[in-house]
Amino acid sequence: MKSRRTLFLGLALTVAIAAYAQDSAELSKTGICTTGGSSRKVLNFKRVEINYLVDLNSELPSVVESALGHVTLMRIAYPEQDLRRIQEKLYDLASEGATNCIRYKAFTAMQVFANPTAYKASIVGRDYSGDGLLEDLAKQLSKSD
Repeated sequence: MKSRRTLFLGLALTVAIAAYAQDSAELSKTGICTTGGSSRKVLNFKRVEINYLVDLNSELPSVVESALGHVTLMRIAYPEQDLRRIQEKLYDLASEGATNCIRYKAFTAMQVFANPTAYKASIVGRDYSGDGLLEDLAKQLSKSD
């Protein structure tokens, strides 16, 4: 149980550092972000993807559900990134997830992964942390049917 909490807290810390660190030197030290030739901050998507894959493989449904919201938000924010391994995991979760909620959220996330730019306008001006995003997107999907 302690190792699961530590894993979850480690991921939360990773995301918090990537999101809130102001100094590019701080980000470079973490390995999550690097600086390109200019002073621009660049996320290390390989590392972020690995962290989210660990969460999507968790035995705790709440960790998986939270990660689903966060990867969906990341896909909308960075539609050009190659997140193929996460997308493959979404297919697995949509068909074999531990709970109905995980399967439904994974299915909703798959819809976003298929066309992330279609959902960008629906989240502009809203403050999402990942939680609550899938519920709002599911409502949007059900209205379009």
